[in-house]
Amino acid sequence: MYHSTVMVTIYDIAKITGYSAPTVSKALNNQSDIGQKTKEKILQVAKDLGYVPNSSAKGLVTRKSWLIGLIYEEDDMGVGIEHPLFASIINAFKQDMEATGYELIFIARNLGGRRMSLLEHCRYRHVDGVLIVNSDAKDTEVLEVTQSDVPCISSNIVFPDISTVTSENIRPSVEAVQYLYSLGHRSIAHIAGPQNSIAAAGYERLEGYKAGLISRKLPLRDELIVVADFWNGQSGYKAMMELWKRDEKPTAIFCASDIMAMGVMNACRDLGLSIPQDISIISFDDNLWASFAHPPLTTFRQDRQAIGKKAAEMMKQLLSGEKVPPRVLVPVQLIERDSCRKI
Repeated sequence: MYHSTVMVTIYDIAKITGYSAPTVSKALNNQSDIGQKTKEKILQVAKDLGYVPNSSAKGLVTRKSWLIGLIYEEDDMGVGIEHPLFASIINAFKQDMEATGYELIFIARNLGGRRMSLLEHCRYRHVDGVLIVNSDAKDTEVLEVTQSDVPCISSNIVFPDISTVTSENIRPSVEAVQYLYSLGHRSIAHIAGPQNSIAAAGYERLEGYKAGLISRKLPLRDELIVVADFWNGQSGYKAMMELWKRDEKPTAIFCASDIMAMGVMNACRDLGLSIPQDISIISFDDNLWASFAHPPLTTFRQDRQAIGKKAAEMMKQLLSGEKVPPRVLVPVQLIERDSCRKI
């Protein structure tokens, strides 16, 4: 075992192993033109010495910064980075990119108290690529990044210029209505997500709901649709209260997200409605708390890991100069629990 209190260099490793510095460099960069035994010996000595690669030196050789920027802004979520969907997507993306040698940094509009555009921040940090997790698709600064030469992938918002990875939204929403129909429900309401450019989920799930009604020859009634202000529990609560003021009282509700459904369920309790005896609820996401709700929530499970991994795969393809499809849809799965009943 070797010990050192100073920064270990490839020349230190070369001296101990007896190999040249270029050979040591090849082993540390996992190049294929040296023998496996040589590589193993060099890597073992590097490990024993506590060798840490110098990212600046690595960047000079590869002409890369090995940094990936994250743009995460949430004007309409109301839950911050703790949002279970996006936190899981970022984590899966992070693990995959880190395994390839990349580090992730958040791209902000301020740096050390100095106002800086998102693209300026990207240039300042010399990021190799950017993952846009959540933002406004009409934001001029975000569009400046997507239209620049910086490779970009989106994991939520559909931009015209870059590739986007999202869950399927329309097909499962059709299935949500058909599922409730199969249980005997004919008056099915929808509490929709915000209908803006932030996320495709809001309008695509609403379109799926409408298509589901058409598929079962049910009338489309505007009074059974309430569009929430934000993707959070408070907005779900407010939307449910608004829905219940109207003349037609549905027997079932399709909520655009679990977080909104949480607010809807709280509103039902305050209205004296029992779930599912008085009203059935089906939702979308399968957040961690959904199985612990009272009653446990029937919902469509988004594969957060698959979204994050696919975004990382596409990012690496872009960084290698490969083409990627404009939109990738990740399948979801219906998880049946106790919030819906047959009537």
